Amino acid sequence: MPSTKKTRLLGYGWSELFDLVLDVKSYPEFVPHCRAVKMLSCKRQEPGKTIIISRMTVGFLTFQIDYANRTVGDEIARRISVEAIDGPMRYLRVGWNFEALDEDHTQLHFSVDYEFNNPVLGAVASRAFNAMFGEILNAFERRAARLFPKRAAGGAARGRSRQV
Repeated sequence: MPSTKKTRLLGYGWSELFDLVLDVKSYPEFVPHCRAVKMLSCKRQEPGKTIIISRMTVGFLTFQIDYANRTVGDEIARRISVEAIDGPMRYLRVGWNFEALDEDHTQLHFSVDYEFNNPVLGAVASRAFNAMFGEILNAFERRAARLFPKRAAGGAARGRSRQV
């Protein structure tokens, strides 16, 4: 059951980063090993809550897997959670917590925990998943720099990270 927790201080407002992470349909453009995302539904529920159901294709070399996710964005709690709802995993839990330090700086907490149903598949697929999750914060930080260039230039605190 692989898992990882990372924290990174970024020179962007929490709401910018929150919207960036919640933009699931754009993941194939910048998330390592994410080949495709098919949006199945996107609903706004109670104030500040968005629920997205999507099917993601993740691949490494010639190997790929597909699975559906439920992504819940909670603006009030400043948290995004992702859970696999089908596919080859026994479970997949991803958490993004956005701690606003000031208007232009966010302490971003990222965690992932997963396990495959089949140990043989897990041995093969874990390589792609570990690569993807190992680089995910870097990918989101590069994306933020492209989308919010004015902030990137002023974000002196960018780049400091801590792995837990």
